[in-house]
Amino acid sequence: MAPSSTTPPSASPGQSLASFAAQAQSVSLPDVVLSKTLIQILDSLAAISSGSALEAGRQAQAYVRARFPPSAGYPTNHYEASVLGTDIRCPVVEAALAMGMAAHADESDDSHETSQTHPGCGVLPAVLAVAQWVGSSGEEFVKAVNLGYEITIRFGEALVPLTSFAKSSLSNHAVAPLFGAAFACGSLLSFSTDQYLILLNYLAQEASGLTTWRLDKAHTLKSYVFAGMPASNAVKCVLLVHSGWTGAGDVLGNDRNFFDALSGGAARGAPRTGRDQNGGLGRQDGGWGVQTTGLGLNGEEREWKILETDIKKYSVGFPIAAPLAALEEIMARTNAVHSEIRRIEVHYHPDWFAVIGDANAMPDLSLRHCLAATAVDTHLTFAASHDESRMLDPAVVDVGRRIDFVPKESGDKFEAVVVVTFADGRKEQARQGRNVRGRIENPMTGAEVESKAGELFRSVLSSAKAEAAIGLARRLHALPNLSEMVEALGQ
Repeated sequence: MAPSSTTPPSASPGQSLASFAAQAQSVSLPDVVLSKTLIQILDSLAAISSGSALEAGRQAQAYVRARFPPSAGYPTNHYEASVLGTDIRCPVVEAALAMGMAAHADESDDSHETSQTHPGCGVLPAVLAVAQWVGSSGEEFVKAVNLGYEITIRFGEALVPLTSFAKSSLSNHAVAPLFGAAFACGSLLSFSTDQYLILLNYLAQEASGLTTWRLDKAHTLKSYVFAGMPASNAVKCVLLVHSGWTGAGDVLGNDRNFFDALSGGAARGAPRTGRDQNGGLGRQDGGWGVQTTGLGLNGEEREWKILETDIKKYSVGFPIAAPLAALEEIMARTNAVHSEIRRIEVHYHPDWFAVIGDANAMPDLSLRHCLAATAVDTHLTFAASHDESRMLDPAVVDVGRRIDFVPKESGDKFEAVVVVTFADGRKEQARQGRNVRGRIENPMTGAEVESKAGELFRSVLSSAKAEAAIGLARRLHALPNLSEMVEALGQ
């Protein structure tokens, strides 16, 4: 059972949320929640590390190095945090930016379906930067991350009716993690309820992000929208409030509030379809689920939203996972080699081909490349899905020419059917629905996540450092500070 809140029943949505966040560091995480939080942290640390060597990560590092060169003569305490995967030390806002850009650079980070968010890539970089600056313990860090997931996911779920991918050009992937990352960092600075209320006002002003990242041909803009921008803006807002900035009012519950802005700015006194006068999404709790879905603010048993978070087995765009898993099943079942394959048919909903089809030039977002590389290698490695030169590999290109995308209008939109025709005329078929390995309905084991993390770590670090980081992640909550982990994941 979660502790009862001291917030009165008449508290506004923002007051309820702020009161909940102010208590987060005093609440013990149940064993299953602690284990899940440690696993998500490891997965995100691996994403930050591997992404540091990819374009989005490198561009962020170039920006930070230009802004804060070691030769600039800044005092030592100006360099507040290290950027994982590099030798960079810089102020916390820029550290959060650089690690955020790396965290989503390679599509290896976690996701949460109903909130339409990628919590880890927005939350971890911000919390990691601030935790280094203030010298947080491992336990404080883990609890802060857990709070960040909680707030990100609940914000996302509340905003989906207004900002879902199908209805809006606003990107929930950017807006929700901004709030989650900031609340997590606030907990490391022991923010009070009043400080969290002020923080909400500044976060509401910063909330932004458009789905036009889809127009980019590289991963830099997408990484900024999903992670670099929310992580760094979250830290900036936290530092403003920490330094004493003020800002009265509940931006979630007052008239002309945050929800009003996203729903088109309903005029004062005008009808508010499906919404109440407290700024909620048709509920007195403001859409946060603080009463109806169990944030524990009224003494009820709490839902821990981090338990609903998916981890990717494959470091690729989500729609690629189902056909990829089906092809891997066929390759494993038949022990086939790519030279024996005459044709590969992928029967999939046409909406997915629009996202991961041939218009996408990035290897980790190209279905044709990922399937061709899988056929050549028998399984998809991190390197194969992120090395653009593999897209020019003659063997991969040759298999790619034999892949046909077949639109499947009926049936389960998330199910992929892959049919492989071999040179001798045999046909092998496999189906994979939406519950690919790593989704909460089909979770990866701890050992599988550690194996994935090891592969990602080793793309930029020595095997010894990779093993050290995995070992530290298992007992992160017991470490006196994060210095040992940061050292293991640095250059």
